[in-house]
Amino acid sequence: MHPTGTTTPKPDPNPEACVPYPHRIGFVQPHKHGIVLGHEREYTALTKWVRAVAPRRAAKPVALVAEALASNAHKHTRSGDPGGTVRVVVDTNPFLIGIAVTDNGPRRDTVIPYPRLGEPRLAPLPGLHLVDQLALYWEWDWEWKGTAMGPLTIRAVVENP
Repeated sequence: MHPTGTTTPKPDPNPEACVPYPHRIGFVQPHKHGIVLGHEREYTALTKWVRAVAPRRAAKPVALVAEALASNAHKHTRSGDPGGTVRVVVDTNPFLIGIAVTDNGPRRDTVIPYPRLGEPRLAPLPGLHLVDQLALYWEWDWEWKGTAMGPLTIRAVVENP
């Protein structure tokens, strides 16, 4: 029983919101690693983390792909707004390394930005063109929330030499 005038604290619906960014995500599988970035467009921690979890010879292309995808998430979605996050997961095996980057979904008052290569000469940053050059394969899918689009995940696969 609680004293008069106090209430039972309710669990936070988004437990990641209480943890400072960046922070790591734990997985049961030893080959899977994750990190959550805040809305800031600063990728030093991401690059250091990738170099710590990716095999040494693949670390540079994995870091470049992860940074390009995180940068696009910050630039084009709610992940770049205050309180936004970007989730990066790296999954390694002896031959391939998967990189999955998930944003917070489209901004409410904008045209839905779906991933596309576009014209390379008009792009201010390499973004998906860099991913397309470094990855053996890449794809994307949206989470649907009723009739609205939710978070977008882009997955890329890089060779593990």
